[in-house]
Amino acid sequence: MKKNGTTSAGRTRWRCRNTQCGSSTSRAYDVKAHDLRCGLDWLFSKQSQSEHALPARTLRRRCELMWSLWPPVPVVDEVHHVVHVDGIHLHRDAVVLIAVAGGHVVGWHIARSERSAAWRCLMARIAPPDVLVCDGGGGVLKAAKAMWPDTRIQRCLFHVQANITELTGMRPRLEAGRRLRRIAVALARVKTKDDTAAWLVSYNQWEQDFAGFLDEKSEYADGSVNDMHRRLVKARRMIRRRIKENQLFTFLDEELEAGGPVPSTNNLVESWNGRLRDMLRRHRGLRLVRRLKAICWWCHQHTEHPETDAWLAANAITDRQLEDLYRQAWERSPQGRYETFGIPMRYGTGIDWNDFHTRVQWQSND
Repeated sequence: MKKNGTTSAGRTRWRCRNTQCGSSTSRAYDVKAHDLRCGLDWLFSKQSQSEHALPARTLRRRCELMWSLWPPVPVVDEVHHVVHVDGIHLHRDAVVLIAVAGGHVVGWHIARSERSAAWRCLMARIAPPDVLVCDGGGGVLKAAKAMWPDTRIQRCLFHVQANITELTGMRPRLEAGRRLRRIAVALARVKTKDDTAAWLVSYNQWEQDFAGFLDEKSEYADGSVNDMHRRLVKARRMIRRRIKENQLFTFLDEELEAGGPVPSTNNLVESWNGRLRDMLRRHRGLRLVRRLKAICWWCHQHTEHPETDAWLAANAITDRQLEDLYRQAWERSPQGRYETFGIPMRYGTGIDWNDFHTRVQWQSND
């Protein structure tokens, strides 16, 4: 074949060298993988559309494929020693749950809130690790108890310190608050078992010294009685609960240290969340769906073995496929079958008007 001009669409026309053959054809070049890589490189860069080497309109056209795909979430069957989990909130009803282990992202999940059901969806695709490091909020402990029952929990000491400081304030006026604030700051300096014992002794001494002070009550004009120092009482109750859970000093367990060091804070995943927020800040103005996709693409590219651009362009799920899956799921539901096909709902799935209303003013017993 040799070149023989171009077609009306601008493609190169190829003609057979045999003059008696007379066949001609044009070659179509698949540039989807190249466009996907162009969009990802721009997304992870610090350049705006006006600062990019390509014209803004050309850049937006090449990014269309990236915005139409959802990167696949890996199934991790390797047992990691430590897994960090945390959520990054983008909206009042949108959060991305992220799991990090061994310097790589091992999973992510989009949810409306940090409920235990959402955390279970994230943990279902990850093999149970030896230790889970988390902030302990939003249903993650309930999900870990159900999905990873044999995994030890290490609460982030920085979050515990921040929770205590939130109740005492940065500059407490009362002596009890000032001493409790110093105890909270000392929690971050616990590195050995001796430090743990000294911290527990200092806290027990604080409770003994201010037991009567914290038991003082206030009586209001309506006759109700409540704690006079409610914030300090709430801090005492919270610390007692944390000590009873035995999840503050898991990182000092000798059996766990044999498999590798266990961090006492969740700083690793928090720093990664900072990088994600920097990326969204550089490309501010994206709508919510694209911000979610941007985080998903960032997580996918920071997995241990991300798929190639050509594979993603050919096999990644698209928005249309996702909408079809949601539509099929809706049509299979009782309410969806009724609204779509007119099929009445089965017994026990609907509410009858007569269950809550009567046709007469006084219902008879007949």
